[in-house]
Amino acid sequence: MVNPSQYYLQYVHEVSGGYRATWDPALPLQIGDLVKIDDLGVLNIFGSLADRGITPTVRPTVSPLDWKLSSQRGIKVNVKLAGKLPVATSALADVDAGFNIQFDNSNCVLFNISGYTTSVITNLDEIEAFVLAQYHNKAWDTDLLIITSLIHADAATIIISNKGAASIDLKAKANIQAGDLKLTDTSLGLTCTRETGSTVKFIALGGLTPLYKVMGLRGLFSKHLDTREVGLTGEGPAAESPGLKEIEPNFF
Repeated sequence: MVNPSQYYLQYVHEVSGGYRATWDPALPLQIGDLVKIDDLGVLNIFGSLADRGITPTVRPTVSPLDWKLSSQRGIKVNVKLAGKLPVATSALADVDAGFNIQFDNSNCVLFNISGYTTSVITNLDEIEAFVLAQYHNKAWDTDLLIITSLIHADAATIIISNKGAASIDLKAKANIQAGDLKLTDTSLGLTCTRETGSTVKFIALGGLTPLYKVMGLRGLFSKHLDTREVGLTGEGPAAESPGLKEIEPNFF
């Protein structure tokens, strides 16, 4: 059975346009970080490009929108305003405001981020030349991957159902009677007041880097790499020229 973190990593990669999900989501990342990824998709940071003497040129783009990658089926989010009756499965009181979230089964992902910035490296040719020079001087670990695209979120709520059906009540600190409540609103002070079933959850956390892309050396020397360390989906032909390539995850 796939554990929650593995399912989350695989699901997000499939629906996000090739991004990887950071695990754990609270791990702070920076563009240009040098990382290795273990069998479970967990990142380990081994410094940065700047530590090696080359500074990435970064272009940020800002979006005021929310980004939701949640499962379309198996999740129901009930918004509860103060003074309104809660749904039957909720333990929120009439005076409470918040959310009741229901998961029909395991392997469901609720992923909401808001106010996010996408940063990308634009001097990849320069970085590639630097990395290849380091490699030929036997000063570059071919297991290293470079974070070349990174999403910073003002706030994020991520919940993964773990075992079977689950239900969660999230209570706001204020008894809000009107307005558009958002799961990523950090000002609501959401707390989990009741839970049935089992979930892994990160509720309205600010300043996360939940999504990223990496590049690493492949090609001529990919036959020397182990998928347990870099998560390659397959090796390129032996005659392929070495260079930086986007690295796809391999989920077990």
